[in-house]
Amino acid sequence: MEFDELRRRVRAGDAVWLESGFFQLDELYLLQSQLTGDRALPVFGGRHIPDPGGGPGHAALEPPDVARTAAYLERVSFPDRWQEWRQLPSSELDEELRERLAQYHEDLRAFYARSAERGWAVVKHFSF
Repeated sequence: MEFDELRRRVRAGDAVWLESGFFQLDELYLLQSQLTGDRALPVFGGRHIPDPGGGPGHAALEPPDVARTAAYLERVSFPDRWQEWRQLPSSELDEELRERLAQYHEDLRAFYARSAERGWAVVKHFSF
């Protein structure tokens, strides 16, 4: 996807771009206190679609999984998750990271809510 098109979609609310910190955000959602199966859906969850060129590929969420993801994110408190995550030995206590992850959380919450409302599937493109 061309970056101009991605930026247009992000501005329109039809896409979210997690530029860095997505591994930490995924780890934050996977904390033990959140034992629902939906906790894996927001960042990396979905049906894996291999990249024929050998890249990381894509993940797809069908509309029912998008609705489950939206409901999960509506229930999750970022401040609570952050407080629990920062207790882990592997966590980073960087204020800039906290602000970035909090923004990503809000962006994902809004994106999945809109997508669920519209009955859309979601395709995630990974580029590491």
